[in-house]
Amino acid sequence: MLHVGLDEAGYGPLLGPLVIGLSAFRTADDDTPLARRLEGLVVRRPRSRKNGTRKLPVPIDDSKEIHRRFGREGLARGVHAFFAARGEPPVRDLEDLLRRCSDEGPESFRHRAWYTHLDGARLPEAAASPRLDARFLARGVEAVALRVLPVDAARLNDAFDRHDNKARVLGIAAGGTLLRLLDAHPGEDARVVFDRQGARLDYGPYLADLFPFAQITTRPAPEGESHYDVVLPSRRLDIRFVTKGDRHALTVAWASMAAKLVRELFMDLLNDFFLERCPELRPTRGYVQDGRRFLTDVDAVIHAEQIAVRELVRSR
Repeated sequence: MLHVGLDEAGYGPLLGPLVIGLSAFRTADDDTPLARRLEGLVVRRPRSRKNGTRKLPVPIDDSKEIHRRFGREGLARGVHAFFAARGEPPVRDLEDLLRRCSDEGPESFRHRAWYTHLDGARLPEAAASPRLDARFLARGVEAVALRVLPVDAARLNDAFDRHDNKARVLGIAAGGTLLRLLDAHPGEDARVVFDRQGARLDYGPYLADLFPFAQITTRPAPEGESHYDVVLPSRRLDIRFVTKGDRHALTVAWASMAAKLVRELFMDLLNDFFLERCPELRPTRGYVQDGRRFLTDVDAVIHAEQIAVRELVRSR
């Protein structure tokens, strides 16, 4: 049984990429929650700031909360822990992360002047328990995949033009990320949790587009959630759309942390590019109001460097 969670970072900002995150684990087919299996190795809703310095348990939670309490080091610690659970070395930098976690490798971004030096966006170091892979396997859990899909402003604008609907663009990006994961692991049943965006509750048509030959059945669900059974010839999927999914599902929280870390690193590169040309510039995180201030401050650079605004600024 695969346990899969998806979330995004950067849906609302004016600048920087939208990043889809996905995490996937494999367990025996029973009803034991993933968080319970990993109790003592990871902690949900950490109560103490000491969790940010101890080797174990690793705080895995809503990425905004992890970032607020433990900084970027807390986000990086979650990513490092995932690769430790796979018996792999820590991720060094954004270039390394894209090579290991994304179908959109570094070459997809280098042609943007502000994303040229991906190896300069380094991840903070974080302590990871040795042999975390053996500890996971002893609990009956295998770390399968941690995936990120960054979509920069130019590609987002192209998608907005094609679909004329921002939510649909997000759905296509997230759905494609899920399909690639499922295609890589054919025949396995999966429990999938999406973090739900906005007020929408009917995802039947969306799932019918993703799985056009599947039998899709709506199940009763708690308020703020939508649950579906998706039956395919070779597998069954339990798919849920959950409000604040990163607070409910460990898989969504892990995906959320990876996505936010990737967006933070991309924003570092964007800020550095313009700071080299405007040393007095105040950096931005890209959100709408401050993004507009930032664009006013760098207007001279945009004209001097002949930067196409469409490649830098989102239209929606």
